[in-house]
Amino acid sequence: MDGLRHTFFVDASCDLDRGVVGIGIVMRTTERPGRRPGPVAHTFSEAYAGIPSGAAEKFAILRALEIAAEYSATRVKVRSDYNSMRTALKTDHAAAKGLDRRDLHGKVLKLAAQFQEVKFAHVSRRKNQEAHRLARRAVHQCTTSQRRNVDWGATA
Repeated sequence: MDGLRHTFFVDASCDLDRGVVGIGIVMRTTERPGRRPGPVAHTFSEAYAGIPSGAAEKFAILRALEIAAEYSATRVKVRSDYNSMRTALKTDHAAAKGLDRRDLHGKVLKLAAQFQEVKFAHVSRRKNQEAHRLARRAVHQCTTSQRRNVDWGATA
């Protein structure tokens, strides 16, 4: 099972009037590295209150890594259409920088460091529509969760 890679497509959506953030995550698995992600293994659609809109997509990445840990994944790829944020995470992760930060960025990097392999990759919006649909659905659902264990700090 060492060759199994979990690929997560993530997106976030916000309803500023209600203060709700929805995240959509599509998890795919494959045993063949370098190939297209395999079939959809699971989808996640979650709504949260109290998350700054500027932190929504990074929070979706955090949730994807938390889910990967729950599934005991060792090789993870997280794909996002928010390229500048993804690039910052990729650069800091490769340089092992930011692990001492106490904000959301640091929390993502600390969690990423626990895996055997983590890649932060770009996906076009066109190819991320399933995660976007799940995020929009979450925004419109009635129940939300609060996350109190994250220092939102700087959202960039």
